[in-house]
Amino acid sequence: MLYLIMAFVFQQSRLCKQRLSKVLTWTRNISSPVSSVATQRKHALSSILTSSLTAQSHCLHWDTSTPSKSTAKRHFSQKSPFEQPSVFDTEYERLRLRRNKHIRMHPDGHGKDILPGNYVIKKHPKTGQERKVILEHALGYFWALKELSLTDNKPILSNECIIPAAEAEKFPTLTGLHCLNDEIVNIPDFFTRNNLSKDATAQCTLVALSCKDFGAKLLPSWTKPFDEALRHGGDSHKYETVRITINEGRIAKLLSPLIVSGTRKNVPEEDHERTLLYYGDAGEMRDILRMHNIYTGYVFLVDGIGRVRWAGSGEGSEEEVQNMIDFARELTKPPQKFSRQSNKAGPRVGKKFPPQD
Repeated sequence: MLYLIMAFVFQQSRLCKQRLSKVLTWTRNISSPVSSVATQRKHALSSILTSSLTAQSHCLHWDTSTPSKSTAKRHFSQKSPFEQPSVFDTEYERLRLRRNKHIRMHPDGHGKDILPGNYVIKKHPKTGQERKVILEHALGYFWALKELSLTDNKPILSNECIIPAAEAEKFPTLTGLHCLNDEIVNIPDFFTRNNLSKDATAQCTLVALSCKDFGAKLLPSWTKPFDEALRHGGDSHKYETVRITINEGRIAKLLSPLIVSGTRKNVPEEDHERTLLYYGDAGEMRDILRMHNIYTGYVFLVDGIGRVRWAGSGEGSEEEVQNMIDFARELTKPPQKFSRQSNKAGPRVGKKFPPQD
């Protein structure tokens, strides 16, 4: 009996060994072409990646032509015909081109380094590699308060001269602003509502913007001298002051009735029709006007067709305010008309023909 059991186990082990050898042979025959194909695909993929990285290294570079090294911007000078720009790159380029190029940023502030989309370029201390980092992650959540101390509340420097009309850019569009007289208006159409002739010199508007209480308290240093100098004379119809308060966030939208009632109490009744409140996201408009720091106030001179001709921020000094008033008067000067004057004493040009009989 024991002999039969041992014979049976031996036979089964032999059969198992034969089956196992057949399975191994079958798997070798099947796996060998697969592994070769996989290897070929791997080599092809690596070659494609190498070529694409080489092409990108020629197309992608950092533009450090600006004075500050930290303001390097990434852009594509040449693009591969097989490469499609991403959604992020398209949006970045669109916002970069829309920025007002005539606004002067303070050299000691962080605003000059901020890229569209609230990014900054950060350099690795060891490798030297540069990459885009979110603004708050790179500079900290209290970067705006630190910038106010570095720039004396002036992240934007006042223009020393009027922006030329040929280079001036339109004030960015913002819709759905609430006026204190219960009207819904849009800008910059609101600035030019009284200019039916569409003449750039017909009027000049001082636009005062703020996002926080601290910035709103700085604006009277600009608006009060402007009103006293220009809005009480014979040409007072040419000048106007518009105050805009931007309230971003959902909580501000929910508290809008309280904000409106509080603003009405603090603003004189004659200025209600020129005081606007906005609830919602104004990030793109602030980026175009370089209003990155929301804790200060900003002022802009807008001509009769809605173009930004001068900008400033913070608390206005005596010299800055006087320059602003002089620029406003210059913007409303009518263009000089050149008349052709006849020079009777000069020599006569042309041949004189004898009279015909």
